[in-house]
Amino acid sequence: METIIIFVKLVKFLNLCFYQRYKKYYGKSHFIKLNTFINLYMKKILVSISLFISICAASQSKFQLGVNLDDNGAFVNIINHTNRYSNATGYDSLGWPKSNFDLVLLDARPATEWFGSIDDPETYRVNYNGRYKCSFKGLANINVSGTSVSLENKTYDSPSNTTTFDIVIGGFPNANHGLVFLGFTATQRTGASALNTGITNLKVNRPGYPLSSTKIFTDEFISLCKAADFACYRYYNLQNIWDGEPSYPAITKWENRKTPLDASQRSMQAINGKRDAWCWDYIVELSNILNKDIWINIHMSADSNYVSNLAKFLKLKLAPNINIYVENSNEVWSPTQLTHGPYNQAQATFYKITFDQNYARRCVELSKWFGLVYGNNEINKKIRVLLAGQQGYHGRSDNHLNFIQNTFGEPKNYIYANSTALYFGSTKSADTDPLVINDGMLVDINSQISTSANAAYRPVHIAKANTWKLPGGCTSYEGGPHLPAGGGTTNLNNQILAHRTAKMKDAIELSYLEGWKNLGGGLAMYFTLSSAYNRYGCWGLTDDYTNPERNYKMQAMRNIISKTSSIDQNTATLKTSIYPNPANDYIEISLSANSPIFQNSIVEIYTVLGQQLMQIEATENTKIDISGLAAGLYFVKVGDMVGRFVKE
Repeated sequence: METIIIFVKLVKFLNLCFYQRYKKYYGKSHFIKLNTFINLYMKKILVSISLFISICAASQSKFQLGVNLDDNGAFVNIINHTNRYSNATGYDSLGWPKSNFDLVLLDARPATEWFGSIDDPETYRVNYNGRYKCSFKGLANINVSGTSVSLENKTYDSPSNTTTFDIVIGGFPNANHGLVFLGFTATQRTGASALNTGITNLKVNRPGYPLSSTKIFTDEFISLCKAADFACYRYYNLQNIWDGEPSYPAITKWENRKTPLDASQRSMQAINGKRDAWCWDYIVELSNILNKDIWINIHMSADSNYVSNLAKFLKLKLAPNINIYVENSNEVWSPTQLTHGPYNQAQATFYKITFDQNYARRCVELSKWFGLVYGNNEINKKIRVLLAGQQGYHGRSDNHLNFIQNTFGEPKNYIYANSTALYFGSTKSADTDPLVINDGMLVDINSQISTSANAAYRPVHIAKANTWKLPGGCTSYEGGPHLPAGGGTTNLNNQILAHRTAKMKDAIELSYLEGWKNLGGGLAMYFTLSSAYNRYGCWGLTDDYTNPERNYKMQAMRNIISKTSSIDQNTATLKTSIYPNPANDYIEISLSANSPIFQNSIVEIYTVLGQQLMQIEATENTKIDISGLAAGLYFVKVGDMVGRFVKE
């Protein structure tokens, strides 16, 4: 609004300057009349420009799109990627073997080459050729086996008790490329140790990264993460959430968390009892490099001491401009699902509440615990606790929200946003033409947008957020094409090839733009950054972490992010006061009579092109009949605030 006032003052100033220069040619009354005209229509000018700027701001703001991370190619030291130790008699507290042992160092075979066939019809492989610089503390005889792999330049430095050697991998793109096994015998932790006592601090750096390198993450991985201007990164894949819970009532303790010194950044449950994957040190390190908001998942077994220490750690180590989305576990739908389902059910039984109610209780608990560290004023600002719901069963969110309302008070005081998943399949998944499979994806997405009888009907989740006035609206924790999946092989080749067409880009853009942004959806996350393409899914934006442009999906991300989404706080505030949204017959706008924007205001409805359709005096609860409007997106203006709604 200040910009608009400056604009009007500038017009009046130019009018005065024009008068001073040309007053001998024009009468003074001409300029008085012009100035009176400006004053008379100033309010209309302000209103028109205000709406114009609000709509332009919406069109110029980037859509809030994020991505789920995975660890393909992440670490310079590939030992962080493996937990496949075997034949050791025991392990120390950090997971290093205390005897001779074997290790699967690398297995880059496409599924299911180990059975003699490959799912991917193009047999695409990631290139792992090169010289890997290696070291460990102690001595050992080393045997390397696999495909086109050799060991060279082995030496031992007695003063530092360090063995160094090189592993050379070749054979790309031949069969079984990237399959490497190591065997360690005659191990000694020091030169004075007995034989068969193991080693420590094994390191295998990727080609191009010397042993002296201080980098944790590869340049290729960082480039992949930054291949699109993502607003947020979700760390779920890197935290081992799904099978990371003990049996209730055991708890996950802060003092037993993973550290950078552990032998692996994968789950080490069978080795040293640590079920988590990446340590928080590395999560924060990567977050600060990427410098965008983060989305973290918290194990249900983590107690108040764990969460408190985590909050303190993040507050101390994480860049202060980074907001933190907090999710309670992930997809807590079934009492029998993996480790988190039984844990949630047992905890619910202890509290004498239902399975869904316990999930909601835990979400509020996390909000309160983070509030004790960051301050309650940061809840729904820096700290954004999410209430995840189920795409195909939105009633689960009703169970959550009603329990919070009845037990703790208004959900909006604890919960930033609800969350769903934006997955889609294809109505033509059996077709032999990948492009026809893509067409079926468009049909499925449109059905989720417009067919209320569809179990995956998306507007119902957004409407729920608006009804409960959640500050962050409705988010999406995951999303993307959901075929192939589950290990099925029917029409597998064509389903995989459909992911590599230009039409796949169209499907993804439709899903996140028309199918989310234009419905009024909030932050949306794609699943996932990179992955192999096979019968278990083609989830990745790319199937090669060294090449973000392998498919058309990353281009789709850039296109989506560049589209419109207003992030103006006034717009967001007004949006939460409009319900239902989407709407059919009417909308209500609920405003406090004491609010400055309520005083002397009218409610105005505009098309996306700025055409005013309605003008109604504002009341505390203004009900507007919209049954005569065509389906589409509309802007609502009250005072200086602009919101929007979707007419179904």
